[in-house]
Order: sequence, then C-alpha cells, then structure tokens
Amino acid sequence: MYAQHLVCAFEVAGSILKNHRRRLRKGLPAQAPFVRRLFMKAENQAYKLDRKNGIIDLPIRARLHIQLELIVSDYHRRYLDDESLSLGSLTLLSDRVIVTIRKHAPKPYASASVLSLDTNERSLDGVLAKDDRIASVVRAEFPEVSVIQTVHHERRKRLQKKKSHDRRTTKRLCAREGTREHHRIDYRMHEVANAVLSFAEERRSMIVLEDLTGIKLRKDKKLNRRISMWPRRRLHQIIEYKAAWQGIPRRQGRSAI
Repeated sequence: MYAQHLVCAFEVAGSILKNHRRRLRKGLPAQAPFVRRLFMKAENQAYKLDRKNGIIDLPIRARLHIQLELIVSDYHRRYLDDESLSLGSLTLLSDRVIVTIRKHAPKPYASASVLSLDTNERSLDGVLAKDDRIASVVRAEFPEVSVIQTVHHERRKRLQKKKSHDRRTTKRLCAREGTREHHRIDYRMHEVANAVLSFAEERRSMIVLEDLTGIKLRKDKKLNRRISMWPRRRLHQIIEYKAAWQGIPRRQGRSAI
C-alpha cells in the first residue's frame, strides 16, 4: 500500500484514541473506540486533482491508481478555478468525496465602525456605532428556523411512536429527518451570515459577537428543548470563518443573558 495512506490511517486512529481518553478523563461514559463507517483520508501529497476536468488520481500501490470523476457544478468551479487556493486533505466516503481547500487569511482591514450583534432565537439584533455614536440599528431575521425545528421534532415523535416495534427502521427514518432539518437550517444560517458580512464590509465595520457561554437551563422542559436546539453556535461559527476568509475584523463581547 502507498506509504502516505498508512500515515493518514495512523493519524485518524490516534485522533479517535485521543477523544476516547479525553472522555475517560472527564468521567464521561465511553465505549471501546471504533470507526462507525468505513472511510479513507489522504493528504494533499497522496493524490492529484485535475482542476480543469475534475478528476482525482489516487494511487493505491505501485502501478495501481484509481481515478474518481467528480460532478462539478458552478459553485465548485468558483473554487477550482481560483489559483490562490491550495488543496488540503481528501476524505473518501461511500457516498461522497470531500476535498478541503486552503487559503492564507487576508490581513483584516482597519475598521471605521463597530457592528455589535446580539443573538436571539429568531434574529440577530445589533447597532452600528461610528465616532462614539449609534449610526443605525441592524436586524437580520430568521424566523423560519424555529418553525423548521418544531416541524421536524414533531415528525420524529410521530415516527418513534408509529415504528416503536422496529427500532432499526425508527433510527433510519429519524436520521433522515435530522439530515433534512440540518440542511434546511444550515442554508438559512449561511444566508443570514452573508447578509451580515456584506453589510459590515460595505461600511468597513468590525463585527462584535455576543459571548453565549454559560447559558443555564431552566426548569421548563419546553424552554430547555428550545434552548438546546437553538443553533446559536453554528451561526457564530459561520460568521467567524467567513469573516476570516474575507478579512473582516471580529471579536467577542460580553453576553447579555
């Protein structure tokens, strides 16, 4: 076997063992570490990608190569045609191929104003401050997210009740509902993040996000479920990595909760 694949296999096994030992140190329940589904990881030295035709050349051993033809859309073409982006690792799954790309983060611009955002369950509310005064009030709404979460939660409850005699079918159907919910919410989170970043970039603003660590649960069961399903951290992650990609300065502020 190609030597680079063995190195990647050791890295993956080491990361799984590291996570297992971390759970043991924290006193969390942990089973014997194992891989849930087969996959293959290769670093950028272990494969070649023809960016023009979208073909991956993956060596297995001497004089044995596998070629994977990717389905390239206009969205993928934007990144494949950008010569400033370098290739990262390749992850090969049974149903998809994941190619990571790398980019040197641009130097953040000198901010002329501050966009402070407060994260709520249905919107991002904030103010744009310039020259020690409030220039405008900003609001980015995403009310569909909570509706989508409620709809899929009720569907999973009905499936668990209807298919209670067949745990395997219940697990498969509930996982499908979870995937649909994740994709629908993720799409809306990206739309909100793009709108916020476009607004900040036009006004040369620094983004200040609310620090939401330490949120305490209440005695209300329904409220706790809503708080736990609230995709606040996912929204912050999207804003942070997109801001770093575009060179928009950012930092965290104190929580208002």
